[in-house]
Amino acid sequence: MKSVMKLGVAIAVFFISFAGRANDAKLSVRVKEGAGKVVSFAVVDAKNVHVAIYAKDGAVLFDENLKGKEGKISRTYDLTAFPSGVYFLETETGVKVSRHQITIADKTATISETVAEVLKPVVANENGVLSVNIKGTETPVGIKMFDENNNELYAETFDGQSVAKKFDIKNTTARNITLVMSYNDKTFVETIAAR
Repeated sequence: MKSVMKLGVAIAVFFISFAGRANDAKLSVRVKEGAGKVVSFAVVDAKNVHVAIYAKDGAVLFDENLKGKEGKISRTYDLTAFPSGVYFLETETGVKVSRHQITIADKTATISETVAEVLKPVVANENGVLSVNIKGTETPVGIKMFDENNNELYAETFDGQSVAKKFDIKNTTARNITLVMSYNDKTFVETIAAR
């Protein structure tokens, strides 16, 4: 919100909650008709959402973490103070990261369908077997594993649309293992207790 204050962006916010499940988030984004530069979005079936608005050069103009009590999170942003140009609205749920392009021209805003969508990795530790599953990648997948002292335990880059990898960590001396997974211009970091 620091950057938004600098730009003098007025943000009108409303919040609605209702029942849903937390694993299969669905995103809806739209421009409010007749409302100028007002953009709305709703995420269904998510308890937490990170929202950010980026400038075309990647600078973060606004970000916030939202919590929904029962599965739906809605927000409306008044972008009147934004100058004409291209911006991006990015939402991150527990399942995926979605990005939409916002084009502001004169006194109106238009928003595209999803420009990019990246499924987040699924990581689990079951009885000392650490599994990593990554689906739907468009780029190579890099996986690195570190212990709590930042010693690299594993590094590999995979080609292909999906990656499924298992690691036996029963005999490791590490207390925690941090996985760094990079693909589709995103990096995901997850720390797992090894014992």
